[in-house]
Amino acid sequence: MDLNEYQKRAMEIAKYPSEYDVIYPALGLTGEAGEVADKVKKVIRDNHGLFDDKQKVEIVKELGDVLWCIAAMSND
Repeated sequence: MDLNEYQKRAMEIAKYPSEYDVIYPALGLTGEAGEVADKVKKVIRDNHGLFDDKQKVEIVKELGDVLWCIAAMSND
């Protein structure tokens, strides 16, 4: 799937009031990016900067949320 197809599919499930176009996904983007950063920070703090498979999967999930927000914001 390319990014255009991803964006099209993401918009099929986007549910937020139209008066908050751009604003809603922008706020989501900052929140999700913060979650990515927090998970990386905890790897540094708790695991000496070594990423195990579980941590990698959790970070990838958050990056998926970041990508969704970027797709929605770009669409708006």
